[in-house]
Amino acid sequence: MRAVRYTRTGGPEVLELAEIPAPQPGPGEVAIDVSHAGIHFADVLFRRGQFPIGLPAVPGLEVAGTVAALGPGVTGLRVGEPVVAVPTGFGGNAERVVAPAVTTLPLDGLDPLLAAATACNAATAVGTLRGAARLAEGDRVLVLGASGGLGILLGRLATAYGAALVVGAAGTPERAARAAAQGYRHTCTYAELADRVDGLTEGHGFDVVIDSVGGGPREQVRGLLAVLGRHVVIGNAADQDISLDANQVWYDSFTLAGYNLGGVLARRPDLLRAHLAEGLRLVADGTLTLDVEEIGWDGVAGAHARLEGRTAEAKYVLRTA
Repeated sequence: MRAVRYTRTGGPEVLELAEIPAPQPGPGEVAIDVSHAGIHFADVLFRRGQFPIGLPAVPGLEVAGTVAALGPGVTGLRVGEPVVAVPTGFGGNAERVVAPAVTTLPLDGLDPLLAAATACNAATAVGTLRGAARLAEGDRVLVLGASGGLGILLGRLATAYGAALVVGAAGTPERAARAAAQGYRHTCTYAELADRVDGLTEGHGFDVVIDSVGGGPREQVRGLLAVLGRHVVIGNAADQDISLDANQVWYDSFTLAGYNLGGVLARRPDLLRAHLAEGLRLVADGTLTLDVEEIGWDGVAGAHARLEGRTAEAKYVLRTA
């Protein structure tokens, strides 16, 4: 079968189209003939070597397609059924992938292009706001990385969940303008945050800060939080973490929390399935929307380059046929 793969870490140039054996499902797994596969920023992080991964590797964390085969013990799905899945071992940028049955759901009429574009980010948005952030009606929310695919969904969902104020921050004025065009009423750059927090929050600070960025913006968060505010870490795009003395959480009366799809799957697969199902329901009913661009096999490296260079203007989805 055809697949995008890389045999060494590095820039987008390490990606290649290759013929590899089709995977077979094991116990509790589903083989899926892929029609659409999302290109996720996590694919970029693993491809450039930020996190260890066995090589060669096939990127791809979210797919739509049809069930090709069921592994032992799988119930509730049938061969030929349209599904959306999160193949947690990657591998989605291929004509066939294996995914856990627990993260494979019937499409139920949802457009497969849209399902593949939103599965991971919609589940993360739900898990972050409902779970890690414990978002309450009336909260003041700041989303770092607001112009990316996940940031856009987080802003829309925080509003839908009843936040009184949702502010999107980005690295440049151009990216802040993109966040504004995607629905944020208030936007700013990271450099402007310290000067604007009091005016935006009437001096209280933010009840929730969602941080997928790391680096300099992460250093600022403690000074932006309200008393008993929640700093929720969901990524590290800058590949620059900070050190935090646990006593500081006590002294400053704030909460440090996190959400990671793989971490939730490892310990509470039922919870991840619930977040995925809720996220896809919100996509289906129009609460969560996203600009999507369909690409072919020859467009994957370019999509990686735009994601890495922060110049992406849409969510990229590979159509395999």
